[in-house]
Amino acid sequence: LIAAIAISCNNGNSTSNADDKMKDITQEAASMKAYVIDYKMTMSAAEAKSTSTVTQWIDMSGDRFAMESQTETTMMGTTQKTRMMIIDDGTWNYMIDLMNNSGYKSKSGESEDDPTEMIKSDDEVTFRQMIEKEGGKIIGNETFLDKNCIVVELMEKDDEGKKQATKMWYYKGIPLKISNSVYTMEATRFEENASIPSSRFEVPAGVKLTEMPSME
Repeated sequence: LIAAIAISCNNGNSTSNADDKMKDITQEAASMKAYVIDYKMTMSAAEAKSTSTVTQWIDMSGDRFAMESQTETTMMGTTQKTRMMIIDDGTWNYMIDLMNNSGYKSKSGESEDDPTEMIKSDDEVTFRQMIEKEGGKIIGNETFLDKNCIVVELMEKDDEGKKQATKMWYYKGIPLKISNSVYTMEATRFEENASIPSSRFEVPAGVKLTEMPSME
């Protein structure tokens, strides 16, 4: 649900608001052409804790996406580290384990890891209508990372079936912060209209790939 909601902000860099149609909000995000965003994520549960740093490179005009992450997870006294890379160059999608230089590739469009593909909504529905339909509410505007964002609150069930509030700060349909009692994701850098080299969407040298069978 969180990933399926696009929210806009209302400041000098954004002209859309909660009563605009989803097609207009999506268009505003696409007008950036390209952006780079860094995230820090933390999760704390009864027997597990993890911290991740993630960088995403989004080429809206070229329909390309890349993401690199580093995660450290501690569970029952054991710590595990991972380094992953995901690339979608418009033709192929690559999922790479940078710890052992191996990975898989599949035809682009068969993976759900690209966040630019997450927003699935009726273009004619307004953001406010979509939020209220899901039982959420608009809290108001707050500044985060120097962006004046609309904050939304949703009530969702945790793993034990208990209701918990999840708050989200979004800018031009892009999540800058998501927070609840066990999970926090915060952007630490956001660069609009970024210049991204084509090499960012290429598989690093030395990586051994296995092609996944088509899911068609």
